[in-house]
Amino acid sequence: MPRTRAYQRTRHRKRGYGTWQPLVDATPVRQHLLALNSAGLSYAVIAERIGRSTATVTGFIYDAGPRRPRKKRATHELAAAILAVTATELVPGQVDATGTGRRVQALAAIGWPMRRLGPHLGVHPACVGRLAGQQFVYRSTARTVAEAYDRLQHQVPEEHGVSLATAVRTRKWAERMGWPNPVWWDDMGHIDDPTFDPTTAERGLNRDQLATLRRTEIAHLRSFGLTEETIAARLGMALSTVLAITAEIRTGQRRDRTSAVA
Repeated sequence: MPRTRAYQRTRHRKRGYGTWQPLVDATPVRQHLLALNSAGLSYAVIAERIGRSTATVTGFIYDAGPRRPRKKRATHELAAAILAVTATELVPGQVDATGTGRRVQALAAIGWPMRRLGPHLGVHPACVGRLAGQQFVYRSTARTVAEAYDRLQHQVPEEHGVSLATAVRTRKWAERMGWPNPVWWDDMGHIDDPTFDPTTAERGLNRDQLATLRRTEIAHLRSFGLTEETIAARLGMALSTVLAITAEIRTGQRRDRTSAVA
C-alpha cells in the first residue's frame, strides 16, 4: 500500500541519519488526559475527538491486565492528537453534572464505597470519585448514574459484598463531607438543581420541621425492612433516637419534644 511504502521509506531514511524515534515518552500524554478528565471530558469523548477507540486512550491511564501494563510510550502522531485536545472546546452531548455528583455522594452516604460503584455506573472504579466533583458529564453517563441510583438507594451495601467495616467507614466519611443521603434528597427535592444549596436548606428548618423530616426518613427506611441499627448508621443518628421515633411510628404516640429532640 502507498502509505505503508512511504512509512518504510521514511523509517529507512531516518535510521540512516540516526534520527529514527518512532515512539515518545507518554508521561505528558497521561498528564494531559488526567487534566482533561478532571475538567469534565470523559475518556470516551476524548477518544471520539481524535478518532480512536476509548481503549486506546485509557491505555495511557490504566493497566489493561497483569501482562498489559499502562502505556509508557506513544507514537508522535497519537501524542500530538491527544495533546491538541483542549478542555475549553464545546462538548456535544454533555450536561450539567450537579445531579450526577449528588447521586454518587448520596450513595456514599448510605455506605456504598465509590470504587464498588464503578460496575454499577458503567465507569472505571477509579473514575467514580471524579463524578462527585465534575462540572459536566456526558449525557449517557448522567442517565446511567440516575438509573443505578434508583436501584441502589434502597439496597443495603453489606448485602452486596461490601464489608460492614467498609460501609461504616464510607458513611462516616460522607458525613464528614456533609453529603445528604437519598432519603434526604427524596424529601427535599432539587437533586438536579445547581442553584439549590443543601448546606443551607436544613438550617432553614425549625425543630418541629427537622423532626418531621427525620421521622419521614426513618419511616421510609423501615419500609424496606432495615433494622434500627442500620437506619441509625445510615442517617448518622443516635440509636436511642431512632428507637424512640420507631416507637412513635408503631404506637402513634408522639414524644414530648420539650425534653427530647429528634
